[in-house]
Amino acid sequence: MKKILFLAVLAVVPSLFAARLTIIPKGKFDFKAGEKVTFVVTAYDDDDKLLTEGRFRLAFHKSGGEQLRKIERVNLAKKGNPFEVTASMDEPGFILVRATELVKPDNTKVKWDVKSPANFLGGAAVEPEKIRAVNPVPEDFDKFWQDTLKSFKNAKVLISPAPDIKRDNYKVSRIQIPFPDGSGAIYGFLSIPEGGGKFPAIVGVPGAGRGSISPVPYWVPGKKAISLWFNVLPYPAAKKERIQSKLYEEYTNSLNARYSYTRYFYYKAEDKNSYFYRNIWAAVSRGIDYVATLPEFDGKNFAAAGNSQGGGTALVLGGLNNNISCVVASVPAFCDHGGWKVGRKSGWPDLHGALKGAADASAPYFDASTFAARIKVPTLISVGYIDTTCSPVSVLAAFNNLKGHKELFPMPQNGHRNHPDFWNKVQQFLDDNLSK
Repeated sequence: MKKILFLAVLAVVPSLFAARLTIIPKGKFDFKAGEKVTFVVTAYDDDDKLLTEGRFRLAFHKSGGEQLRKIERVNLAKKGNPFEVTASMDEPGFILVRATELVKPDNTKVKWDVKSPANFLGGAAVEPEKIRAVNPVPEDFDKFWQDTLKSFKNAKVLISPAPDIKRDNYKVSRIQIPFPDGSGAIYGFLSIPEGGGKFPAIVGVPGAGRGSISPVPYWVPGKKAISLWFNVLPYPAAKKERIQSKLYEEYTNSLNARYSYTRYFYYKAEDKNSYFYRNIWAAVSRGIDYVATLPEFDGKNFAAAGNSQGGGTALVLGGLNNNISCVVASVPAFCDHGGWKVGRKSGWPDLHGALKGAADASAPYFDASTFAARIKVPTLISVGYIDTTCSPVSVLAAFNNLKGHKELFPMPQNGHRNHPDFWNKVQQFLDDNLSK
């Protein structure tokens, strides 16, 4: 009886078979409009040997949105491995190729290894330098934000010592900026180098989610710098990760219970005067103004830097605050909210799709592409060609709007994660631009 039970248990254990797929443009990653793009598709088993059987489909999308051509049905036993497929696009943007799961001859389904998006996605750029944001700029865009900043001009900046938070060679304090309308506050950390002297500064917010409990920004220059690091959440950062996660869960649940929003980044997005990020961005800008008055600040070198949510916020701050002297926007969010109008994927958080059009009127006021057009300082942007979170077409819409010195760090086989070489690029960029 025990033996029979044991065999029954084995029968329901899922297959340990794994598979990996690469979809790589042949010869190059950037193409002209109308030019045929040949993708080389290669499928491997869990021992990195070429698969000789199995079925799946390949879908081709125009800039991550509309279907570009008919679906390719693949049978490796007949198609061969590797094999080639082609696509072309008659307009600037990105071709995205996505594979469905592998179906083995016995009809069991196997998901491709997802440790890297390059294992089931492929991308190619089509005249990326010609990509433009879709939404027109609201006539009162500048006035809207000038009035918003004006309302925060005298907002309190509350600094409290944090001797329990350790950062080598820095004095760390907690910082809080209450919103003038009484609706909440923003919380974070202010780190000032010890030992006296004048220093550059850097400001940022984390990517979306539970926030950071560390006072150290994602990006830091090689030299000492004052750092202003805010979470966007309406409560102080916890001292432990598990507590921070619990606070975030409780906050998310409270929003869902009261407003039926799935996440904070959709909170009141249908109203430009009440959308979550209006007060957040204005409060961070107020924090920048405060740091600019500190005796430890060198008076001229102030970077805005971040990743994803933080990358989009860096672009916003670069367009909002005249103290900002350089910007690092890594796979930035909030770009090209109107991309859906022409069948391409808008940037995170996809306000149109998530809210079924309810935020279409307010979205243009929160488009990082528009803020980018107001940036005249050196700016570094990274873009993943197969990024399905902050679509590459949305990132290029912002990059192409920049008016000052700009540098693009393309990552043809990366999704929403930076290539390791980008870290060195950021370090050099910050060191160069915070020394002027």
